[in-house]
Amino acid sequence: MPPIAPGTPLHSLADVFRNSLGDLLSQTLASPWTVEIKAEEEIPTSDESAPLCFGLSPSGSLAGNAAFKLLLVDARSLGQKLLKEPADASSELNAEHKQAIEGLLRKVAEQSAVALTSQYGAVSLQVSSIDAPTWPAVTVLLVASGGPAGTLSVQVKFSNELVAALPVQGETLSPPPPEAPLAVDSNLDLLLGVDLSLTLRFGQRTLTLREILDLSSGSVIELDRRVQEPADLLLGDKLIARGEVVIVDSNYGLRITEVCDAQHQAAKGALSAV
Repeated sequence: MPPIAPGTPLHSLADVFRNSLGDLLSQTLASPWTVEIKAEEEIPTSDESAPLCFGLSPSGSLAGNAAFKLLLVDARSLGQKLLKEPADASSELNAEHKQAIEGLLRKVAEQSAVALTSQYGAVSLQVSSIDAPTWPAVTVLLVASGGPAGTLSVQVKFSNELVAALPVQGETLSPPPPEAPLAVDSNLDLLLGVDLSLTLRFGQRTLTLREILDLSSGSVIELDRRVQEPADLLLGDKLIARGEVVIVDSNYGLRITEVCDAQHQAAKGALSAV
C-alpha cells in the first residue's frame, strides 16, 4: 500500500477530503467537528453485506475511480444527525437518511474538487449511489469527532489507477491535450440565431400497449430514475447536459451540473437540420 505519511501525494489527496468533510459537518450540524486521517490498521472490518457506498467519479486532470463507504452503524448515526433525529441504534437506515447523506457527500465532493483544481488543474467529482466497489483500491479512514455528538467514520477508497497517476512531490499533472476545434462550415454562423426546442427528461419507462390502454386518471408510472439522480437535458434526441431540477418563479428549471459536449452536439444537430 502506498504510504499515507504527511507530504506524500496520497496524504495530500486524502487531506483535501478531510478538510472538506470537517467543514461541511460543522456547517450542516451547526457544531464544531474535527476529522482525522487514521492508519490502515485502524480501518474497521465488518461482515455487513450491504454497507452504504457512493461512487466518486473524477473527470478533468484526475483519472480513475474513488468511492465513499460507510458502515451501516456510521451511516445510521450520520443520517439521524443530518435529519435532527434522536440517536437510536435500533432504527433502520431509511431512504431519507440515505438521501441526506448523499447530499452531504455531494457537497464534500464539490468543495474537494475546488481544492484539487488548485493543485492538479481542472477537476470535477460526480457522486452517485453504487454497490460496494470491487476494483483494487487504497482505503483511507476519516474519523470525524463532534465532541458530545460522538464520532463516526467515513472510508474513502481511491483506485490503484488514480493513486498511481498522482504526481510525486514537486511535480504537477500534465494538463489534458486541448480538444481539436470542431471543423464546420462557416455558414453555421447563419444558424446560431435559430430557436431550438430543448426537452427536460426526468426518466423513462417502457410499457406494453395493454398497460398504456389501462392508464386512467390517478395512475402512477414509475420511472427508471431515482429522485436524487440528475435529470437529462435533450436537444432533439441528443443528450447535451444533466443537472438538478429547481423551481424558478413557479416554473420548473434545471441547474446544470454536467455538460455533455454541448457545443459538438448542438453543431451536429444544427447541421443535420439543414
